Amino acid sequence: MSKTVLLVDDSLTQSFHLKSALVAAGFRVLTAANGEAALKTLNTETADIILADVIMPKMDGYELCRRIKDDPKRSKTPVILMSALGETKDEYWRDKAGADLYFAKTADTGKLLQAIEKLLTGNGAGA
Repeated sequence: MSKTVLLVDDSLTQSFHLKSALVAAGFRVLTAANGEAALKTLNTETADIILADVIMPKMDGYELCRRIKDDPKRSKTPVILMSALGETKDEYWRDKAGADLYFAKTADTGKLLQAIEKLLTGNGAGA
């Protein structure tokens, strides 16, 4: 059975690009346009890993990550925060939110897929 990724991003272009790469790699992909929608999705679906944009309307990626990590049922679910900014300050906020990894959206998709695989197999937490 394939692993499920919840992709949370308000950019349709970014979501399409990442979803295509994830599906091609064999993942089942759920999508949400912001943190609020992601939490609603998680009420009815189970995700093995969550990829979340940092800057989104209604609820940003940091708040989404904090809520996931504070929820005893979901706290072990890996969260990767992504930002188009690619700045060091985002890595600081990633740590404050409790995310497992931070990726710049401009990063190589292959490296992101490798990071996802490592987190899902238990070999990449805190990397």
